Parts: sequence; structure tokens; C-alpha cells
Amino acid sequence: MAQAADFNLTGSSGTTSTATFSSGGIGLNVTAWTSDGQESVTFSSGGLGVSTGFFDAPGVGNNESLRLTFSQAVNLTSLRLAEWDFPDDVTLSWAGGSRTLVGDGIISTDTENLSGVVGQVFTLKGTSTLTTFRLNGLTAVAAVPEPSTYALMGLGLVGIAAVRRRRAR
Repeated sequence: MAQAADFNLTGSSGTTSTATFSSGGIGLNVTAWTSDGQESVTFSSGGLGVSTGFFDAPGVGNNESLRLTFSQAVNLTSLRLAEWDFPDDVTLSWAGGSRTLVGDGIISTDTENLSGVVGQVFTLKGTSTLTTFRLNGLTAVAAVPEPSTYALMGLGLVGIAAVRRRRAR
């Protein structure tokens, strides 16, 4: 079974075009986006946000997004969102689908547990006028085939070998 990689995205303050992290042998690059294009990623003790360079609410706001690009396909199992409350709405999207996450009404750092969220690139986009949050951390597990997948592949190889043997006679 693959080991979970826990990414703590809090720390010193500043901005960068690409925030780079590594945990459990998995690399993660985070970039910030708005409808105008790529922006700067902001660091703070609360986590990561988007900086547009002018009047700027801290964190990720409405129509701002963080793009998470992993070094390999992962199963994203949880997100930790700071300054997360009602009416914060976020859309988490990836190649296989999307999911809407809604704040619970209490300003806090919440863990959003996920299942079936597998991919290499994910986008967290603020979708409510009053949305503002920071990405505090996340947990991901390397996406590896299930043992049943290996068994099915093995049976296929045995079948191919049997057909070749039969043709050789």
C-alpha cells in the first residue's frame, strides 16, 4: 500500500510565481491564476493564496484559483482550508471531474476529506463573491493500481502466451 504524503503549506510570508513542495517522494508545484492569467502565489502562516498586485484580500478570492500540479498521479485524500467559513464556495476540479466545497459558517481551518479524486493536476477556484480562504495543507497518496488490476493483467499475459504456444505448434 502506498504511503500518504502530507504537505504542510504554511510558513514564511512572501510571494513567488511557483511554490514548490515535496513530501513522501511526491513533488508539488502550485501556481496562482485569475481570469487575466497567471498571478503570484502568496505564502503566510495561514497557507497559500493568490496575489494580484493591487487591492488584495488575503487568500484565494472569487474567480481566483490555485493550480496544484503533482510529479505523478495521486489520489487526493484531504485538503486543509484556513480562514474557511460561510459563504466560502470553492470548486475543486481535475481531469476526472469536479466537486464543490462549501464553508461551514465558523471561521477556522477545516479539513475537507475526499475520495475518488485521482489525477495529476487539480484546480481550486473561489466561486462565491465573498469567498476568501487559504490552502493550508493537503494529503495525497501515489495512485497505484489495485492488486486486482495486476491479477487481471497477469491473466491477460497468460492468455497471450497460451495463444502463441498454440500457434507455434
